[in-house]
Amino acid sequence: MFFVFQCMVCVSQTISGEVVYTKKLNFEELKDRIGQDNNEQTVMFLEKLQKESQNNEYLLSFSGKESNYTMAKRLVNDSDRGALSKLNLGSFIGDFYFNFQTNETIHKKEHLGEPILMLSYTDPKWQILDEEKIIGGYRCTKAEWDIVYNDINNNPKHNKIIAWYTQELKMPFGPEKYNSLPGLILEVEDGRSRIVAKEIKIHKDSSIVKIKKPKGGREITEKEFEEEARRIILQRMGKTGNK
Repeated sequence: MFFVFQCMVCVSQTISGEVVYTKKLNFEELKDRIGQDNNEQTVMFLEKLQKESQNNEYLLSFSGKESNYTMAKRLVNDSDRGALSKLNLGSFIGDFYFNFQTNETIHKKEHLGEPILMLSYTDPKWQILDEEKIIGGYRCTKAEWDIVYNDINNNPKHNKIIAWYTQELKMPFGPEKYNSLPGLILEVEDGRSRIVAKEIKIHKDSSIVKIKKPKGGREITEKEFEEEARRIILQRMGKTGNK
């Protein structure tokens, strides 16, 4: 793996590119999450959002050792943004910056009306499987990552991430926070959604695409953000929670 990444460093120094992704939300899972709020109005909103979200596009740009992932086209009306927040669908909105030499990830987004820079250092435990399929003309290999996290009650939960990457494009980048495989990730399923590449442009000149590190926001680690969000939710539910 070390040798593979050393080769990827050399290749990435002279290559840049852009990948356009579409994202389809898993609405059956979202209906289960909102539980008792699953009234007629919410169901109608979900059906509307399901149609509109299929036309939203996301752009992964990469050059050298860095990448940035952001929404390229939004077809959800501004009047629907409050509902998006209510259903906790805003986690995929924002800018994701990744540096594969330092493993630094920065997720810039708004939290309670305040811009924040959520910092983390990725160390994904990918398991590469003996399965292949073609995506966009590229032969892709399957990989899985079992993420362990704590729910609102501090109970451990598991979430299996399934990614398809191609070694024909030896860049360790991918959509959102998913990266660090020995090839460009062209498809991801995380239980809540399925992200698929629809257009890929590769340039043999790293200067064609410029990546800027996000600035302008309160810096907070991913762990600190999760603890802060959990504390706020518990307070609104009239609970104190564990410190």
